[in-house]
Amino acid sequence: MKFNITVLFFFLFGAVHIQAQDFKLQNGDLIFQESGISNLEKSIREVTTSIGDYQFTHVGIVYIDDNDSVFVLEATTPKLVLTPINEYLYPKDNKGNYPRSVVGRLNDEYQSIIPKALALGFPHIGTGYDYGFVVDNDKYYCSELIYEILKEANNGVEVFSLAPMTFRSKGTTTTTKGWIEYFNKHNLPIPEGELGISPGAMSQSDVLRIVHYY
Repeated sequence: MKFNITVLFFFLFGAVHIQAQDFKLQNGDLIFQESGISNLEKSIREVTTSIGDYQFTHVGIVYIDDNDSVFVLEATTPKLVLTPINEYLYPKDNKGNYPRSVVGRLNDEYQSIIPKALALGFPHIGTGYDYGFVVDNDKYYCSELIYEILKEANNGVEVFSLAPMTFRSKGTTTTTKGWIEYFNKHNLPIPEGELGISPGAMSQSDVLRIVHYY
């Protein structure tokens, strides 16, 4: 009986391990991340919701080159960059306190626009980060970049949908202290109620499915 239990344990947990090892990223996969290292990340977590018990603070889109090297195109501070996958998942500056990462994959109907979307994103590498979270101002925050390049690749039709943003504590009408300090620091107005999209909202969309957890 003991032998059978051991075999069953090995079969179940060994199979899970093998399945995790077999997972491969694809072009256009979105990698959502939850981190609370910076003040900005902490502020994002205070006002947004995501799938399950996650509170995503960032998202990037996967690009795989002709040599099968994997990168993540991301709008981060201070500018839009193409980041090697290991550096994205395990940033050196985090000193071992790595973000939780989750992979979302666009539904089949959108797979054909991914090459065009990525091609549209590459020319913006080096573009400054959108500290004001304003759509259509030639700067980008993380989820805005993905929203824009997918929309443009889809002949101007939204893949993800914009919604009014809030910078208030959940369930209140009070802007969080972190966001007040953030916008004061950058000498920018708080875009309360303006249209935008967060990584958390993007993760909850029915245009993708969650396919892997790191």
